[in-house]
Order: sequence, then C-alpha cells, then structure tokens
Amino acid sequence: MRRHEARLKSLTLRFAPRGAGATILTMLVRRALAPLVLILVVVLALSLAVAHRSSGATAQTRVIDPQVAMGAHLFVQFACSACHGLQGRGGVSPDVPALKKVGKALTVKQLSSIIKHGLGESADPKKPYMPVWGPVISKSQVGDLVAYVRAGLPNVRYADAVPVPRDQGVAVAGAALYVRYGCINCHGPNALGGVPNPGSPDKAIPPLSGQDFRKEFNTDAKIIAVIRSGSVIGKPPITSMPHWGGIIPNSDLKALAAYLKTLK
Repeated sequence: MRRHEARLKSLTLRFAPRGAGATILTMLVRRALAPLVLILVVVLALSLAVAHRSSGATAQTRVIDPQVAMGAHLFVQFACSACHGLQGRGGVSPDVPALKKVGKALTVKQLSSIIKHGLGESADPKKPYMPVWGPVISKSQVGDLVAYVRAGLPNVRYADAVPVPRDQGVAVAGAALYVRYGCINCHGPNALGGVPNPGSPDKAIPPLSGQDFRKEFNTDAKIIAVIRSGSVIGKPPITSMPHWGGIIPNSDLKALAAYLKTLK
C-alpha cells in the first residue's frame, strides 16, 4: 500500500509542473491572440460593408439613365405618385390606373399628349381624372417623365416624397402636404399663385392666399370643398386642378386648410 502511494506521489511530482506550464503558456497565447482576432474581424466587417456600398452605388449608376432619374424625381415633385401610387404601382383609387405596363403599351407621342393635355374630366369630385399639365410642365420635363414611365418606373434613390411631421401641429403637417401633393407647383410658394395659365380668363393660376381668397373661402369647409372638387374648366390648353376628393383623405384636407389659413 505504501509502495503504491509513493509511486503515485512520484508521478504527480514528475508531471504536474509540465501540465501547469503548458496551461499557463496556452493562456498567455490566447490572451495575446484575442485582440488580434478581434481586430481582424472588425477589419473584415468594415471591408465587406464598404464593398457592398460601392457595388450598390456602382450598380445604380450603371442602370439608371440620367433622364430616367430626372423623371423619377419629377414623378414625385408633381405628385404623380399621389394618384398613381409609389413608382406607378397604383392602388390609390380604382379610377387611377397603375403605370407599370403603360410604358410599353403607349408610344412616346401618346404619353406626352396625355401629360400635356390630360385625359378626360369629371364633375364628380370623388372621381379623379388626369388633369392638364401643359402650361406648367416644360417640354424637357415631359420627356423625362415619359422616359421614366417607359423604363418601367424603377426605384431611384432620393426620389422620395416630402416627409409629413404628424406630431408638430396640424398646420405644420399641412405645409408639408402642400408640397407633397404638388400644390406648390401651380399655386407657388406661400400659395401666392401667378403661375402662367394662358388659356384661362385671368391668364394665371389663382392664389390660395390674400384678401380675395379669404373673403371667398372664409371657412374650413369652403377651403376643403374647393380642394376636394378641383376644377372642371381645365380643357386644353387651360391648366386644370384635379379632383382630390378621391385621393386626399379628410385628415390631410383639414391639415391643408389649417396651413392655408396661416398665410397672408
């Protein structure tokens, strides 16, 4: 028995130092390599992120033609997306078609004519129609819009509608909606009007501010009514105000009225 115990003690003394030394050495190596491994992982992640961004930007630069890109921005600026949906996908109103398949179905001449001269009209304020844009949109802009539609209305970076702050008061939301729905294109900044409309009696698009406007539209209900019903006198070449009743929800109509009441 004593002989076995002595043998075991001898083996423990012989191998313990070696095992402890190896363990300490392993710990030291791991501690030394850990920061290097972490650095390599971070560098690899950053490299992959940069490569992904570069490839994405390069791909879009190669795919999106400048004229098509301009058309995408104009599609948002003139509120085409408000009626035809994001990238012309439709779904806003059953009376307004999607445009994804229109590009190949219609010629450049046909699309240009529709944009400039409109497409029918309706006395029903809940039934939208394609208004006359000829006096407002330039020949170059018409060409850009046609190019965008015929290209299939692709997604273009930064061609986004103005965000609407809903938590900063109804008038603030209305100011953003005035731009988002394209009111600013015809009625101008601060709704001062004056945009040429040669075929109309007063030769210009009327303002939505000033004493005359306030006198005629002296309640929220009257302001909302004129936005909802638009104008049915807009036969070419007179620029027409579209019916917004079937497009703009009541909450946005109230916000637009609140904004217009803040103007001079």
